[in-house]
Amino acid sequence: MKTLSFIFVFLCIPQFAFAALKIGVWKENITPTLSERSTSCMGGYGLPLTNPRCGITDAHDYLSLRALFMANNDTQFSLLVFDTTGVGDALINDIRQRVSMLTNKVDVDNLIIAATHTHAGLDYQGIWGGIGSEYRSRIVDIAARAIIQAQSTAQGVKIFAAQTHVPVSNRRGWGIVDDSVTTLFFDNRKTDQPIATLVNLSAHPTILDGNNIQYSSDYIDSLRTNIERERGGMVIFVNGILGDAQFSTTERTIEKANEIGKLAANTILESEKAKQRVMGTLNVSTITFTHPVSNTAILQLQQSGALDINLDDKNQISVDLKYVQIGRYTSLLTFPGEALTRLGLPIKYNMRGKYHLFIGLANASYGYFIPSDEFGQIPGRNTEERFSMDKYAGDEIKKVIDSSIK
Repeated sequence: MKTLSFIFVFLCIPQFAFAALKIGVWKENITPTLSERSTSCMGGYGLPLTNPRCGITDAHDYLSLRALFMANNDTQFSLLVFDTTGVGDALINDIRQRVSMLTNKVDVDNLIIAATHTHAGLDYQGIWGGIGSEYRSRIVDIAARAIIQAQSTAQGVKIFAAQTHVPVSNRRGWGIVDDSVTTLFFDNRKTDQPIATLVNLSAHPTILDGNNIQYSSDYIDSLRTNIERERGGMVIFVNGILGDAQFSTTERTIEKANEIGKLAANTILESEKAKQRVMGTLNVSTITFTHPVSNTAILQLQQSGALDINLDDKNQISVDLKYVQIGRYTSLLTFPGEALTRLGLPIKYNMRGKYHLFIGLANASYGYFIPSDEFGQIPGRNTEERFSMDKYAGDEIKKVIDSSIK
């Protein structure tokens, strides 16, 4: 009988590990104040240092920073997601340093700082005019305190996963795109009340075009609002393999952005009906990627101080990617830029388990990652190539990821 009892307890270890998993969330309004707006610019449209949209005074919906803290035993994984086009290296480093100054309870090595990529948010990279020093200092402090607040509210959860699809298209003309949406639902372990919903979807938040002069998170605002209204808890949106993915529309209005966001939200809520429980422990591994920057335009911007990227004496970037597993069937990869479909989908297919989250623009914003056999091959389109640090960066990062996750 003692032997049978021991076997029963051993078989239940995944459930016990599952029960120990905790999450905490926090949200902050990061819309600039009136005084901060006069020295800050929107990002996302036009060549570097062109089409400046600075001193914008109006906001349609407030820009937010959303924090997710996850812990299991001695392992942590945390996300800070800004409503912005991308986050620069020095800003990421300053946030981590501020967190370390304020607490030793958050593992900053496993703290991921990402961008939703809205083109109606502020320019945290410096390419389109940047942000003022007053606003920059404030968001560093807000970000550090947000993840600390999320950690302090962490509670035991049940996790569920679901997958669905939304009507996105490939703007470079390929017949393939990542139209999947993978969602993790976090519910209180004791009360079953929703705490958070983590949505991973691949599509540029560019319903609002370069003529827009209102701060907004684009379709993401409507997506988050509709899920929160129906389900409760807080929604954290993370973009995916977005380099060439978009919602196709000729209407570039707030109304259309709201319509698309609501459509996506309803699709995600419907997918929850077929959700599956996620069981097992949290594991986080690090993949380091180092690569030279050969794009002379990027080098000139960095050297002039207009672009916030860190380069070594060989003009190389170096960044840590995180590969996260929750049990056997759910995996998550952070990616330091915008992967194109023909690069990102094969990586995603190699990830373990049934449910895959590919988080773009995480821990860095190094532009587009393009397969070398696609580089410069799309007639009449070179937007992605102009914002790519090197023709072979895509191939090389895929090799590093594939060898690490097999």
